[in-house]
Amino acid sequence: MADTLVEVPGQPWFKDKPIKLTFPSPWKVQRCKMACEDQKGLTKAQIRKAIRNPLGTKPLAKLAKGRTEAVIIFDDSTRPTKTHQYATIVLEEIKTAGIKDDCIRFVVAPGSHGTFGRQLFAKKLGEDIMERYPVYNHNPYEMCKQVGTTSYGTPVWINAEVAACDLKIGIGSVLYHRMSGMSAGGKIISPGIAGIETIRTNHGPVGGFGPGLTPHKTTGYLKNDENILRLDAEESARIAGLDFKIDAVLNLHRDPVEVYTGDFVQTHRRASEAALRWHKTESPKDMDIVVANSYMRANEPYLSLWPAQESVKQDGSVVLICNDPDGDINHWIFNNHGKYAAASLWSGKARNLTRGARLIVYSPYPQKTLEWRLGAPGTVTWCKTWGDVIEELKKYHRGSPKVAVLPDGTSGIPASFISTYLASAPSKP
Repeated sequence: MADTLVEVPGQPWFKDKPIKLTFPSPWKVQRCKMACEDQKGLTKAQIRKAIRNPLGTKPLAKLAKGRTEAVIIFDDSTRPTKTHQYATIVLEEIKTAGIKDDCIRFVVAPGSHGTFGRQLFAKKLGEDIMERYPVYNHNPYEMCKQVGTTSYGTPVWINAEVAACDLKIGIGSVLYHRMSGMSAGGKIISPGIAGIETIRTNHGPVGGFGPGLTPHKTTGYLKNDENILRLDAEESARIAGLDFKIDAVLNLHRDPVEVYTGDFVQTHRRASEAALRWHKTESPKDMDIVVANSYMRANEPYLSLWPAQESVKQDGSVVLICNDPDGDINHWIFNNHGKYAAASLWSGKARNLTRGARLIVYSPYPQKTLEWRLGAPGTVTWCKTWGDVIEELKKYHRGSPKVAVLPDGTSGIPASFISTYLASAPSKP
């Protein structure tokens, strides 16, 4: 019998190079299906229609009437959004309202991730936008302005350039989030272009994430409506004056299958419901081996450990694919930044498996500083080639082990978790 070949997507910001995985023929391999895989992305005309039919606010062209300075805020490389698919239409709409090119700028929303260069901006925005409009980094430690305080006590500091604009537009896409339930929505402001004190208060004292803190009971995967961390962030976005938001739900080509625009709370809730449908992924139980690919958020590969642990048996193996040439994204506020230096919200603990006996990392790009994000020293095996991964697995699994391959653990939501979550969630009035 021939070996089993499985293909998964890879390297979203490096020309989307697929990853080919070969398994020995006796192994029972299941490539888990993600609901959005075969769904075609929306056309430009369909995206334009969504932008012209917003939720809870005027169409963008009317909203822009009488405004003088526009800022378009977009998510960074930790999100898979092809920003140019929406930004070109946004530019058309606001220019019909009379806003001139020299009154338009773009600002990336990295929170505390760090800075980015022209190469990433061009991949997100396209060369035409790079040539015609200024694109700025955000610095959470400087050039921020305080615009208020939330009812949770969070001081709202935002990017000073954003604060100076009277038309604020955000573009992003929705994915699951371990703290705020789902990403996107008002998070384009907080933590996106917020000051470090805003981010630290929202994540720490309010949300309960950090050393000596306990996560608030309302936080966690898929939780949105009553999530205190999200509600605080949304208050910050409202105080900051976010006028118009675009929230997309993507397929495995990172193209939108649904787009919601307008008021950022309404867009977020609708897009989050859509993400539960489109990102639902088969999650078989008690698998000997689970191979978790990291695609949409390839520079945060450890996110894939959550869905992997939904499927692996207690004495099984988890294989994590880390295939981003740029490696792990910087986290100023959460990471350790040296042997003796660490951020204020770094827990001081390694991220160990909660289920599964071992973690094997398949990465052609080894990164010593990533190890603490994956497990305590000595508990993680690194393999540069897929052949080395198979040989390592053979040490623990003989005969015909059951293997589950997750096409993208950073976006795919386990079907079993969705079923449990929906069954326990309070019914909406």
